[in-house]
Amino acid sequence: MQVIPNFIEEKNIQDHIKNILFGWMFPYYYHSSVEGSDDYFFQHILWADDGDHMSDYFLPIMMPILGGLKYTALIRAKVNCYTKHDEFCKTGFHVDSDGPHMVGLYSVNTNNGYTLFEDGTKIESIENQMVIFDGKTKHCSVAQTDTKLRINININFR
Repeated sequence: MQVIPNFIEEKNIQDHIKNILFGWMFPYYYHSSVEGSDDYFFQHILWADDGDHMSDYFLPIMMPILGGLKYTALIRAKVNCYTKHDEFCKTGFHVDSDGPHMVGLYSVNTNNGYTLFEDGTKIESIENQMVIFDGKTKHCSVAQTDTKLRINININFR
């Protein structure tokens, strides 16, 4: 596992991505459950490797991020948006995709939510931080209690 603070070096690019994702015009889509939990979240698929899906937001959001990753193929990229909870709410442990892949998890904002790994490792949500790990590693999301939104970008790649 690799944790990279200050992943995007240019503050204006980092702020541009954050402004898009926190903007009132950005389209998030409701999901009524998160990996075996009763919780819900919102997401926006930026890229799906089905040859058929690329969001209009793909280029301004993903190009600065992909420029910092070493990859040969992009499998999926999506924005996850979790709303504030009264208590920490944990999803079920899961892997994002079948087959060999890597996961990049980019935190758009700082909050007290986190990503928890099956071995007990806890990675806090810190703005402009990238966590890269083997896609076979089971993990789960834990929603925040301190900010209205927890936004991260989940990238699956080879």
